[in-house]
Amino acid sequence: MNLEGKLKIGVVGLGRFVEIAHMPTYFNSRYTPNIEVAALCDVSQERLDEWQKKYNVPAGYTNIDKMLDQEKLDAVVVVTPDHLHTDIVCKALEKGCDVLVEKPLATDIGECHKIIQTAKKTGRRVITDFHKREDPAHQEARYRLIEEKRYGGVQFGYCWMQDTISIPAPGFFKSNFAEKSSPVWFLGVHFFDVIRYITGLEPVQLRATGYKQVLAKMGVNTFDAVKSDVIFSNGASISFNLSWNLPDGAPNLTTQGLYLQCENGEIRVDTRDRGMYELSKHGYKTVNPMFTRHTAHGVAGYGHESIGEALMQLLDLKNNGRKNYADLQKREPSDRDGFYATLIAQATHTSLERGKKSPDGGVFIGEIIDMNDYINERLGKDADDYLIKADI
Repeated sequence: MNLEGKLKIGVVGLGRFVEIAHMPTYFNSRYTPNIEVAALCDVSQERLDEWQKKYNVPAGYTNIDKMLDQEKLDAVVVVTPDHLHTDIVCKALEKGCDVLVEKPLATDIGECHKIIQTAKKTGRRVITDFHKREDPAHQEARYRLIEEKRYGGVQFGYCWMQDTISIPAPGFFKSNFAEKSSPVWFLGVHFFDVIRYITGLEPVQLRATGYKQVLAKMGVNTFDAVKSDVIFSNGASISFNLSWNLPDGAPNLTTQGLYLQCENGEIRVDTRDRGMYELSKHGYKTVNPMFTRHTAHGVAGYGHESIGEALMQLLDLKNNGRKNYADLQKREPSDRDGFYATLIAQATHTSLERGKKSPDGGVFIGEIIDMNDYINERLGKDADDYLIKADI
């Protein structure tokens, strides 16, 4: 790659994940020499003032239009609440910026289509930050399954990602964001994408089951847990088990992993237990140094590498006169990858909405959703570009 000079970026949204993953990547990692944070944008002037001073960023804006008008940026990083992504991404593209956007790309496949078409029209690149692709265990699983073909085809499997209440609580449960999100959007899109990445398969049908039995009693109108059972293009059945209501006393903030049974073997990946534990005033906890760790050269780990590598690809694109666009499409999660993760998430919620629920409203049994029918229903004449070919 040609990594001469710096990629000049603007960061939109200054929430918790930006603080723990993005800012350390920009200012204290091996990527730092090639990144210039020229501007920050957030609705909170107080937060802007604090972060501009802390990170010595010259410009701060509470309005995205002003930032895009006044700053000459190479790329914009979008880390706002999920439902706000589309307009910001499209505005950045139309101003000639490439975009790195946190998962999910959008919360509606129609909005994903709008982003994809805007990127195509402007000739700009959109990368969706699915950081679990950078987890070395997932990369090795993909290599062994797809490249070496050592296990044969996938037959069935399951994934799980379960957070303690303390993870989403500060940003979601104390605001109106909770009703616009769910464990499906907050957690599920990670594994919807990871399974597509590891297996190379596409979703063709699903049915979901949901539970509103804990958070509802706390006055928070969102699902505690959702299970989405998905049939993929080769006939494999994979379940996604998602929740964010585990008690805070759990030894790990996030319980996660996957299992795939194949024709000639199996794959198990436990991404919860990474072999490090600590006892402190906060209790006995597991630690995941694979996500973030502190080294003599700054922070490292897949939580930072996902961001840094994406921006280095955009710098290479800039330095090569955008001639390597096709190669970049193969190396980083694209806007189309974002589309299919959103498809599974949105169809999961539609399954729950169209199904039935228990008399007390605590259990939701979803109806079966055919993905191609759903794409046609949502996109109409624009559906053909996204329809899924299946072997069954």
